[in-house]
Amino acid sequence: MATRPRRTDDSATVLRSLVAISRRGVADARIDETPLTMTEQSIVTAIAEQPGIRSIDIARMFRLNRSTVSRQLASLMRLGIVVEGDGDGGRGRPLTLTSAGSDAYRRTLATLQRIVDEHLAAWSDAEVARFAADLARFDRSSVAPRPGTTVNDPTHEVAQKEEGK
Repeated sequence: MATRPRRTDDSATVLRSLVAISRRGVADARIDETPLTMTEQSIVTAIAEQPGIRSIDIARMFRLNRSTVSRQLASLMRLGIVVEGDGDGGRGRPLTLTSAGSDAYRRTLATLQRIVDEHLAAWSDAEVARFAADLARFDRSSVAPRPGTTVNDPTHEVAQKEEGK
């Protein structure tokens, strides 16, 4: 039986670790007063970081079906976390967080930051800086077009805007 190359094993470890970290982070953040799913947390973060973003932009950003985003937004509106503004017609209505939504976002972020800080407590400043740089590089590489899409694909354009390109 042939052994898998080291890079393949390391890549698989990266994937497993990212999935585990994400799931644990969501589970830990759900302890909060406003328990949100991973998708809801992602949407709230997008709205917090880009007030006025529209549902279509969120769908493209996270590569989600628009109906999924619509269902999640309906839930967030029922919870009093998100509101729709007046639209300019055509592309949907701008979304913003309510004060309760902003509070939920800040609490979730604080919970997640505390968890990250606890995990990194034994690391040196240089190790944390290197890890942060490597994660940022990994995240930036996700703006490349997916196989079967082009640079003109709306998903790619949204990602490029986020990167300031």
